Amino acid sequence: MEKIYQMEYRGLNLFDEISTVELAIDEENQTIHIFDVGQVVSPIFNFDVSAYELSDGFYKMADVLRHKKILTNQQAGSDLTLSEWLIMNNAYFYIPQKRIKKYVHGSIIEIIDRAKDPWLFDEYVQRV
Repeated sequence: MEKIYQMEYRGLNLFDEISTVELAIDEENQTIHIFDVGQVVSPIFNFDVSAYELSDGFYKMADVLRHKKILTNQQAGSDLTLSEWLIMNNAYFYIPQKRIKKYVHGSIIEIIDRAKDPWLFDEYVQRV
């Protein structure tokens, strides 16, 4: 059985147009791989703190996934809050111009050197 599930999520992009986000969900590694050409759920840069932060679109998508019990290893009837769910899981954002941002433990970093993590492209971008 394949351990990576693929799905699509539709939401509003920056121009208030409906766009589709492609997801590859790796339950074993508690990771969501997000191919977001339309910038629906991509992190946004907050100039006040000079750092990337999760967008409203991402929170909406994450809440949908959480309610569908995706990436939860909890027993039935035990609900996680959205914050708890986000802390337990990682997300990779594949953005145009071959840029990758990684959300892990509450912070977002940009992966600058593609050569250090080529498996991300080979394993996930090719699938999505």
